[in-house]
Amino acid sequence: MKILRFLLIPYAEMLARRKASKTKLLKVNSMPAMSAYNHKWAWSATGSILGLFVLAPLVIIPLEYHFGNHNLSLRNIVSDFYQNAVRIDFVSGSLFLLFLTLGGLVGNMLFKIKKGHKADDSHYAPFGHFLIKGECDTVEFKSSFRWDYRLQKTSKDIEFASLKTLAAFTNTNGGTLLIGVDDASAVVGLEKDYNTLKKPGRDGFEQYIMQAVSLSLGTENCKFLDISFVACDSKDVCMIHVKKATAPVFLKQQQNTHFFVRAGNGTRELNIQEALKYIKGL
Repeated sequence: MKILRFLLIPYAEMLARRKASKTKLLKVNSMPAMSAYNHKWAWSATGSILGLFVLAPLVIIPLEYHFGNHNLSLRNIVSDFYQNAVRIDFVSGSLFLLFLTLGGLVGNMLFKIKKGHKADDSHYAPFGHFLIKGECDTVEFKSSFRWDYRLQKTSKDIEFASLKTLAAFTNTNGGTLLIGVDDASAVVGLEKDYNTLKKPGRDGFEQYIMQAVSLSLGTENCKFLDISFVACDSKDVCMIHVKKATAPVFLKQQQNTHFFVRAGNGTRELNIQEALKYIKGL
């Protein structure tokens, strides 16, 4: 199985890229489903080919060598195998279909395994995709995490705005928060935020965010966040991918506790009655 998987990956992805390139003229809304279909076809087709030309000889030749009623050498058995492979009869045809089918099934199974591993990464789209898509129920832009561009100083209100977006994502369907991008989808970078930290740079920024999340949303909810960075025109952008939480997430601010959800491309706070009703429906 490991050998087949090692052989399948490069050939399947090559076929998938060639097949996918032919669909560029299709409408945008049809491309995700078509792309998945192409990848599945590529893995199955590659599996069938390898099942016929790799799996079949690996199985049949050793069996024939050890258990066959003959005095032939291994070299002669290999030669006979490929000579008889082109012969069309009931036995050869049956074996041909058997290993063709087995290879296709293995390829399809590996495709599903690979797809399953990426099932939780549905929000992990390329950075440019988010800029083109703009803000929506699963995407939010923030110019900074703690720097107020209007007042030209750090602000807890700016920080609270990002934290409530993260809380809303965890309580709804997850999403991605881009810090360093303004509402017009222009990249402004993180330099202002970096300069406010004791440890400037990506590491210090990530540590500060996780500390803020731990204090405001709870340490147990940090596992639903995945932080990464991208550089655009020499400016850093922080991408926080958020998964839907398994339990309601409340945002603590001083002595108050808030419950936020996503409503369209915005964040909405629910009162106690609304929150209880929403939580019961989860």
